Amino acid sequence: MQIKKVTKRGINYPLLAAITVLLAACASGPQQTAEISAGGPSANPYLSQARKAPAAAREGMEIARRAYEAGDMAAAETQLMQITERWPELSGPWLNLGIVQSRAGNAEAAEASLRQAISVNDLNVFAWNQLAALLRDAGRFDEALQCYQEALARWPDYSDAHRNLGILFDLYLQQPQKALEHYRAAQALREEPDKQLAGWIVDLERRL
Repeated sequence: MQIKKVTKRGINYPLLAAITVLLAACASGPQQTAEISAGGPSANPYLSQARKAPAAAREGMEIARRAYEAGDMAAAETQLMQITERWPELSGPWLNLGIVQSRAGNAEAAEASLRQAISVNDLNVFAWNQLAALLRDAGRFDEALQCYQEALARWPDYSDAHRNLGILFDLYLQQPQKALEHYRAAQALREEPDKQLAGWIVDLERRL
């Protein structure tokens, strides 16, 4: 049987580097239905809200990114806290602050920041996914399940959320049939087949 490594699975720390994408869609706004592209998955509703963040906010995020990549979590956190204080209406910086705090081992602060990212813009499916993984690692499985479901309710074609929900069902909730369904959904939504997912799917098909 294939062993799945689960430590910090779903906490996508390199997401901090995607400052342009996150800041482009971090302002709050009305919920909207994502457009469906011909023959492909629906658009991410959070990114579909794209609005250009202030130049100073983008500059601050770049400083935070460099600190993060240098391993200076304290400097990255300080910079991101300054951004959230000046532009509390931007969801992306709250998300990245939560990622940095989680990486630094401050789960309580990370949870608060991720929840604030969602409060500012509940279409931020990245924040729902990160929060779910944080809760899962804390053993709060029912809450993690709800957060993954919230992410997928907003974007049914979110491959990473399907993958992580599959892991939750597979390894933590002992519901292999549901795990298989989400692994298959995650694989179907990938631009290219994921070898690890393929292995997990084969493993579950053999067990069921």
